[in-house]
Amino acid sequence: MRFPSFCASLVALAALSFSSHAEDYDVVVYGGTASGVIAAVQAKKLGKTVIVVSPDKHLGGLSSGGLGFTDTGNKAVIGGLSRDFYHRVWMHYDQASAWSWQKKEEYGGKGQGTPAVDGENRTMWIFEPHTAEQILGLYEGEPDCRGG
Repeated sequence: MRFPSFCASLVALAALSFSSHAEDYDVVVYGGTASGVIAAVQAKKLGKTVIVVSPDKHLGGLSSGGLGFTDTGNKAVIGGLSRDFYHRVWMHYDQASAWSWQKKEEYGGKGQGTPAVDGENRTMWIFEPHTAEQILGLYEGEPDCRGG
């Protein structure tokens, strides 16, 4: 199967599944992965009409599927909406109510040789799957995120 025809098939399927909405969108994002949501949010910020089409029950792909032990490498190169996501993770865990398994003070805060919590830059790099999904869902008000 050739890749361009596969992509065209995906777009056609997406169009058919939402044809009952009888709406036009500037951007159709197929897939509710973290990058799909962020792409939709950015398109919306640029003034485009956006819809995220996803066959999954949960937003976030690997981020909400258990890969919250993020291998970030050089955190200085992570910016924009991705950096905003990690800041929102930090804000979530800055609340005492977010700590149901242990107290915040008891958390070791390290992962893969790097601090999980960067208080100076107000970011957090290790998180629970439900937290990622919740945070990505907060962006939902910006793009049209009707799932399939």
